[in-house]
Formats: sequence, structure tokens, C-alpha cells
Amino acid sequence: MNIGIDMRMAGTRHGGIGRYAFEITKHILEQDAANNYVLFFSHGLSDKTDVDFFSRFPNTRILMSRARHYSFAEQTSFLRLLNRQNLDLVHFPNFNAPILYKRPFVVTIHDMVHHKLGGAKTSHALHFWAYQKVMFAAAKNSKRIITVSEVSKTDIHEVLNITPAKIEVIYEGPTLNPAVHKDYAERVKKQYLLHNPYFLFVGVLERKKNLVNLTRGFDIFLKKYKLNMDLVIAGKPDRNAPEIPHHAMDILNRDRLVFTGYVEDRELAALYAGAYAYANASPFEGFGLPGVEAMQFGLPLVVANTPVFNEIYDDAALYFNPADVNDIGEKMHLLARDRQFYQQVQKHSLERGKLFDWKDTAKKTLEVYYKVNGEKI
Repeated sequence: MNIGIDMRMAGTRHGGIGRYAFEITKHILEQDAANNYVLFFSHGLSDKTDVDFFSRFPNTRILMSRARHYSFAEQTSFLRLLNRQNLDLVHFPNFNAPILYKRPFVVTIHDMVHHKLGGAKTSHALHFWAYQKVMFAAAKNSKRIITVSEVSKTDIHEVLNITPAKIEVIYEGPTLNPAVHKDYAERVKKQYLLHNPYFLFVGVLERKKNLVNLTRGFDIFLKKYKLNMDLVIAGKPDRNAPEIPHHAMDILNRDRLVFTGYVEDRELAALYAGAYAYANASPFEGFGLPGVEAMQFGLPLVVANTPVFNEIYDDAALYFNPADVNDIGEKMHLLARDRQFYQQVQKHSLERGKLFDWKDTAKKTLEVYYKVNGEKI
């Protein structure tokens, strides 16, 4: 087969979809020498290091595109670029298939969060319209839809009216190396002045993450139980919601909050390795990869009681009501006060984490490619 993969959003410096696209393609290419691949990167946006990394695979050809996501160019020049390759199959890891593309393709739809949240700013109305138009067309015209949880599969079925038989659930995997050298972990702690045990949140500081409730619950936990603990928030601000860090800091114990900004993988691994537990109050997720990464490090999780977190984390987590800041504080306290319970959840975390692996994700994705093409792997 001649297979195309849209890598315009892929990259090691990206979270979410960008990381997914990078890891899934990397592990597919490491497993598959039988097929030929054309990878479409973004001219001016894709990191040269990432492009060079994929250039080393002998069955891979790199093409650059200036077409941005949800742009007119995506529907015209990117469409022409795709058509010229005469591909047997294209995988769009962010469902951004040009509406008029007629050859077989697969899309990944990670979640339906934007449809659940609503309340988009007027200035973003045109972008959201394009987002919906592209997603609905991609879901309808694709040969298969890949998603990352059973919860997302149900949402796609209900919101987009897609038959469940067309939707394949393939879990993501963790990326970081848990073998962090003790000296380096201590150096990272010193860098961020982390002298106390700390809860760790990882992710972009966007509205859906519910960070304000997380910090308010943490504040209640500190005020009520007087424990010397910190909350580390690792991730870059969302340019569409720059006010979130300011609102999150509007608590009495703001000096116990540590905002790291974006951190490279090695430093992030050190933050996981040194953490007491992982915390996340997000009520809307498609998967929850940072929690899976935390399980690699044997961290107990204290997270929102949502269907997707229940599915992915199971008994590796302690669950709270994300709308109730008092409940958040109480569940943090339960994990902090009861050492035996902490160790029990920690054990479950390590065991649960073994179920997630990018190699397995890639293998199952490759099976979808063959299925669409009418072949057996």
C-alpha cells in the first residue's frame, strides 16, 4: 500500500493530538517495512528535528504543505497535493480531511469536547463553524473512524450519527521514560523550589481542564488540614484563555502553587518521578494521557469522577465531583492521610499502567489500514 499520514500538527513539543500523531506514526514505521508512506508536514510550523527524524525511514517520503488547519488552502492546495500522490489510504490524525477528497481515508476523532462545552467566543464563531463542517464531512466520508475511548465512541455515535460498527476504539500509550536518575530529579525539584510533597497536574491550561476548581479544592485542603504540600501545574497557557492562571491563583495559599510553563519530556518525567500524586479536575476528556503517564511512575491519581476517567484509570484513581471544591479537598486529604490506602492505589496504578503501550496502539492502527484496504495484515 501507499499510505499518507497528515503530520501537519504532529510534533514532540506538542501535547494531545500533536503527540498522538508523532507517536502513532513513529511506531507504525518501526513495525511496518512492507508499505510506503508519504508524510505531510507543515511548512514553517513543523519542527525540523521531527521532520529529520521521519526522513530516516527508507519507506518514507516527506512533503511540505503551507495549508493550515480549517483554512481555505486546506480545501484547495492541500487537496491538490493529496490528489497528486494517488494514495491507497490516508490517515488524518485530527480529522482534517479536505471535504472534496474522494480517495479512501481514515480519521481519528479524539473527543467531542467542543460540542459539549459550547459557549465559544463570537470572535471564534467562524473557526468553530469550519471545525464542525470539516468534522461532520470527515466522519461521513471516511472508511473508518478511530477514537481513543469507549466514551468518545458513544459521543461520536450520538453527536455525529455514525454507526458504531464504523468506529474503532484504540487506546493511546505513555511516552516518558520512568527511569529518571535520582540526581536529575532532585535538580528539577530545586529548580522549581519544590521542598514539600506535591500533587501534579499536567496539560494545557485551557478552560475545559477546570483548573480553577482544582486550585480552590487544593486551597480548602490546605486550610482545613494544615499540611505542607504543593500543587505543581505543568503546561503552557492557552492563548484563547489567558485569564485561567490568574483565576487559578485567586486563592489564599497561592504561594503553594507552582506554574512551570511548558517543560521538555525529560524534565516532565522528573516532575512525575518526584510527585506525591497526580490530580486532574477536568470534566471533559477523550482519553486522559497525562494520567496514564502518571501510572507509569506508580502515582496514585485523584481525579474527576467522569465516565472516561473511570474507563481509563479504573482502580488506579480516587474520584471526586469536579464541581464540588469541598469534595476535591476531601479526596486530596484522604490520599494524603491514609498511607495504607495510598499504597493500595499506588499498586493498582502500576498494574493498570501496563495496559497502555504505543506499540500496541500502532499495531491495531495498522490493522485498521489493512481492513480498509481489504487486505489481511
